[in-house]
Amino acid sequence: MARRLPPLNSLKSFEVAGRLLSFTAAARELNVTQAAISHQIKVIEDFLGVALFDRYPRRLALSEQGKALLPEVIEAFDRVSQAVAAINREQYSNVLSVRLAPSFAAKWLSPRLKYFWLQYPEVDLRLYHSHDAVDFEREEIDIAVTYGKGDWPGVVVDKLLSLDFFPVCSPAFLHNDKPLNDINNLRYYALLHDANYECWRDWLELAGIGDIEANRGTVIDDTNVLIQAAIDGQGIALGSTTFVEDLLESGRLVKPFDVTLVNEFAYYVVCPEVHLKNPALRAFKEWLLSLVD
Repeated sequence: MARRLPPLNSLKSFEVAGRLLSFTAAARELNVTQAAISHQIKVIEDFLGVALFDRYPRRLALSEQGKALLPEVIEAFDRVSQAVAAINREQYSNVLSVRLAPSFAAKWLSPRLKYFWLQYPEVDLRLYHSHDAVDFEREEIDIAVTYGKGDWPGVVVDKLLSLDFFPVCSPAFLHNDKPLNDINNLRYYALLHDANYECWRDWLELAGIGDIEANRGTVIDDTNVLIQAAIDGQGIALGSTTFVEDLLESGRLVKPFDVTLVNEFAYYVVCPEVHLKNPALRAFKEWLLSLVD
């Protein structure tokens, strides 16, 4: 049976105008005139026999029919875009765009990358760094390593690396007038937080310390900067073996207490299932996972 569809240009004009709720803004995005957008909207409304927009003197709103249609059209265009991107990736399968958490890239991945290049010299990596989860539908990223709970929808998720957390500080903190060989002296020091207060709150609970306020101190959203602040004596950070082992061995940091927290957060390898059609991407993912087997 032949599909009964409105013209593609009218669907695209509706998708952009519906998303932006503005014919003028839609015209700018599509690089056409506002009159062209109005014409295409009229084409699709005539085709369907319903109004897709409620038009007011100073604003535009979706009608009930428009609200029902818009998410379906967006999803359809997104799926076509993903299919086209997958074909492009297959044509350029030896170039991978990889999004990485900055601290993970610096401390864990970078020292190991030479072994990937030795094993797969034909694969070129483009490495980008951010703490944010990837929107694979909107960003030209092939695969990512992201820190979180692993609960991202619509993607294939594989746990790569769990972290342990324990207080670390300058060795000077062991020898001043409130030495940290006594866990109760934590109250006299600034706490350094990585992005939020949750990790310190969980560690204090695990250590059985209920009278120290976790929601105090400095929040630093970059682990590299956080660890440097601890080295500089600005406070006490929660470090992980992955990130501070060499600093503990050199004596630049010390671990004053034995209590170690392992929570539900971890680093995950993440990508849409369709991206796994790319042999180079599969090789990179399998290589990453093999490092922790």
